[in-house]
Amino acid sequence: MNYKREYKKYLTASVLDTANNKIASTSFISAFAVYLGLSDLAIGIYAVLDTITNIVQIFAATFFGRFGQSKKVVLTNYTIYRIASVCFAFIPFISDDITIRTIFFFIFASIYAVTGELGYVTFVNWRMTLLKKDDRIKFAAVRNMLRNTVVVVFSLTMGIVLDKCTASGYELYGFLVLFFVVFVIACIDIMIKVNTYKPEIEKKPAKVLDTIKMPAKDKQFRKVLMVCGLNRFAYGMGTMYLNVFVLRYLHVNYLYYGILNILINLSSAISSNFWKKQAKDRKWKKVILPMCLACVIAFGILFYFENAILMYVLPIVYILIGIYDSAYDMYDHTAIYESAKEDYQTSYVTFERFVEGIVTAILPILSYTIFKESSNAIKTTFGIAIITYIILFIFYSIREKKSI
Repeated sequence: MNYKREYKKYLTASVLDTANNKIASTSFISAFAVYLGLSDLAIGIYAVLDTITNIVQIFAATFFGRFGQSKKVVLTNYTIYRIASVCFAFIPFISDDITIRTIFFFIFASIYAVTGELGYVTFVNWRMTLLKKDDRIKFAAVRNMLRNTVVVVFSLTMGIVLDKCTASGYELYGFLVLFFVVFVIACIDIMIKVNTYKPEIEKKPAKVLDTIKMPAKDKQFRKVLMVCGLNRFAYGMGTMYLNVFVLRYLHVNYLYYGILNILINLSSAISSNFWKKQAKDRKWKKVILPMCLACVIAFGILFYFENAILMYVLPIVYILIGIYDSAYDMYDHTAIYESAKEDYQTSYVTFERFVEGIVTAILPILSYTIFKESSNAIKTTFGIAIITYIILFIFYSIREKKSI
């Protein structure tokens, strides 16, 4: 195996994969859901669906372990995942009824989310097995920078295309262009993965019960679970209705919406190198605490300011969210894997994702009890996110002092 050549393939495929995830996830797909006429609650549930379906990752290690993490099986699952991401485009041609549209939307969204979660852990395992330890932080930083560059260009272009199509009375055509781009990127990504080296995975066979018991009993790993659980709850609550709030209640146009998404990815790309330096010595306090502060300020702006003023300060919010995204991505793709016991990384990663899924599943239930389809109700979710990030900040500060 030529390490440098395979490193470049993994990097290219990972950039395309994560860029497509950004393109075909909550931002523009939420805009498409608004176009379809889905309710605020339905769009909010979709925004956290991919994290809720993390629950199925608890079965991923056992499922793929039965096939020896077969490249053919993994790529078949991945192909279904990518096909599901473009099936949304057919919904307007199926029916004009909102209920039927909602049903099909969640059928495709659920297939997309479940197959994505099943395949996640195997790709992480392959990548971490192939990469040298010293290259892991660099890989994550470069991947994030390139991914965000792709998304920046796409967001600006799609904002212009959607605005022009909408002005001409052909809003649907703009979204069809979006799905076509997602399809093309997916095809290139799959072809690269097909021709990429799969490292030999010599791990002990994982049973579902072992996948739960081992990491759950690991006291050192509990801090990681607390950080990830609190973060997913806070971020999920804060962003669950963010897209529908911006589009439906602040009435921003697609170009402005595209620019806001550019700011997330641009700030994430720019700050990526900074977080790489902070994470180099694996002192995660330098990452987690500033990340919490960025989110408290971002959601504080959304909670405090009136809608008329928010139109002008939204760029600050999205820049801060981008900074958060880059910081947590560094922790998520490195700390969790490296905190696991040797030979059991797959079990630890899947259990962590399982915990995230359980925590996030609470959000739709909680939001349903306070949610009345209004701007003020959404602002309440921003307030809950602020409180949770303050709790995470205090928790991590105390735990770090105890470990000194």
